[in-house]
Amino acid sequence: MKNQFNCLIRNNKIVLLFLISVIFKLIFSALLPVAGDEAYYWVWGKNLQLSYFDHPPAVAWMTFLSNIMYNQFPLNLNWLAIRLPFIIVSSFTFVIWLKIFTQENKDNINIIIFAALYLLNPLLGLGGLFATPDVPLLFFWSLAYWSVTKIFQTSSTFWYSVLGIFLGLGFCSKYHIVFFPMTLLISLYVEKKLSVIKINKLFFTFIFGLLFSLPVLIWNYQNDWVSFLFQINHGLNAQKFNWTWPITYIIGQILLFNPILIYFIFNYAQKSITKKMALSQWAFFSLSSFKALVEANWPITAHAQGLIAINSKFKKYFKFSLIYWIMFWLMLIGLSYTNFGKNKINQFPQSTAALDIYEKTKKFRPLYGPNYQMTSLLQLVSSEKIIKLNQMARYDFYDTMVTTAPAENNYFVLKYNNADWPSYLSEAKISTVIIFPEYELKLYRVIHE
Repeated sequence: MKNQFNCLIRNNKIVLLFLISVIFKLIFSALLPVAGDEAYYWVWGKNLQLSYFDHPPAVAWMTFLSNIMYNQFPLNLNWLAIRLPFIIVSSFTFVIWLKIFTQENKDNINIIIFAALYLLNPLLGLGGLFATPDVPLLFFWSLAYWSVTKIFQTSSTFWYSVLGIFLGLGFCSKYHIVFFPMTLLISLYVEKKLSVIKINKLFFTFIFGLLFSLPVLIWNYQNDWVSFLFQINHGLNAQKFNWTWPITYIIGQILLFNPILIYFIFNYAQKSITKKMALSQWAFFSLSSFKALVEANWPITAHAQGLIAINSKFKKYFKFSLIYWIMFWLMLIGLSYTNFGKNKINQFPQSTAALDIYEKTKKFRPLYGPNYQMTSLLQLVSSEKIIKLNQMARYDFYDTMVTTAPAENNYFVLKYNNADWPSYLSEAKISTVIIFPEYELKLYRVIHE
């Protein structure tokens, strides 16, 4: 491994690609508005718990560091402060995948191709700057797969134990880590390599995995397993089938991974455990897209696993893949300048919109937010403790903090046009104060007589 790392360091093109990617992440993280989910996790970092209703706690551990930096950085670098821990971790993740790739591919040109494709991938490259649970998930997934490669080489009890540690920490990052052992076993079975796994040593993987999963398990035990139930229902239990779900999922994954890469992996990466791990994940989410809406980032680990499967035969396809990514990013940037793109950005909860809303609602207090995203953004841009109106929008972290209606008889509420009022306001007097048509949002005054 040390020799492989030295090889990467000596490869000037790899180092240059890595440095360029880090610089781009730093610049974009300072310039791009903070998304609603990022602000939500930033609030978690100010309220540390063993785990949370929506996700495990690793993202909050990282935003705890973001909060320390946020208080130290100049105002014009606040967005960078929030994202810096995630940029550091995602950069290490890239290096780990690079090391894994070099174990099977000694050709320097192949390594450069892998690095370029990884960094150009929207989920793996630019996606590594955003403060989301995907960053620690992908980090611990990469370390878990690295441990598996060491198990294949040594059958050491130590590496079985280390695998358990990384799987446990992955479980503290995002529940999607459960797909790691599932897809690995499926891949080994298909490749007829299950015999490489020593059953007696899996005991150490299980024990260490359980130990490092304890924060999530304890929190869920104390809270009637609500987080597990929410995630199961979130991904598999929609009320009514929508035919656009599987279509948008499949087309989205093809576009995000690169259609040329998809073609190559299906046709040329035959004997590959990583290929089968990637395909198993994509297949699972394809099936679940018939049950509920699947978000584009859910199979993010399949993108990394899929890239590991490329080999020397891909060289003749690289030029076309590069042209595809150039067109992809140019079209995406161009779309953001169209009226359609601008409207979508306005409707998407982000810090620029939140600052505009905050400035126009400053004199209306006490103020309650419309959902977890915009409420968190309002806190972020103002440093004012604004909470979501209880039972407004879906159940989330704010509802675990406040379980009753507001104590005041006269207050103000921001509400999206498509949201319903909580039932306890059925007899309250509600009047419109400000309309924000560009955000599909209104400010209301609520009076209890």
